[in-house]
Amino acid sequence: SSHYQQWLLDKQDLARERQADLKVMSEDEYEKCMIFFANFIQALGEQSKVRQQVIATATVYFKRFYARNSLKCIDPWLMAPTCIFLASKVEEFGLISNSRLITTCQTVVKNKFSHAYPQEYPYRSNNVLECEFYLLEMMDCCLVVFHPYRPLVQYVSDISSTDDSILPLAWRIVNDSLRTDVCLLYPPYLIALSALHIACVIQQKDLK
Repeated sequence: SSHYQQWLLDKQDLARERQADLKVMSEDEYEKCMIFFANFIQALGEQSKVRQQVIATATVYFKRFYARNSLKCIDPWLMAPTCIFLASKVEEFGLISNSRLITTCQTVVKNKFSHAYPQEYPYRSNNVLECEFYLLEMMDCCLVVFHPYRPLVQYVSDISSTDDSILPLAWRIVNDSLRTDVCLLYPPYLIALSALHIACVIQQKDLK
């Protein structure tokens, strides 16, 4: 798949691509910036009432774009809703109208992110459509993203002794992993296994 062939990178790749950004911010600041915008995408998705799969795909798109481009290339405040817009179509959630998306951005920025962006949200529908073109071009139209959710559910069902609390915790750990680089570095099945392992450690379950 294109996910495996083109979008599993190594840490050296990421470090090299981020050189321009790391000239003006530390690695720690860069990571915090990525966490911030993953949270922004999550908030946009929740406000738009899309499925978690759409939010996850949008977050991966966002990370893929900035794995190949500087943060100065396109404003992340515009790229984030563009990723939600494209992911909602790819994941067959149904098209979110441009006007509704912009209204959602204005609401979320004002209510939840005004500490970071005190002025009014500046972008409009035409900006999202133009940004979508650049996003599609950069990803070479490789839009299908495989997530750890399906293998995670399979692993949990294979362990018949597992109680009901393991899956929700492991699922949340997978969601949290979207705030890191792991979706760019490791295949989904490995992320699912790791999330399951962490969940078992937290709950002190010994799964054989």
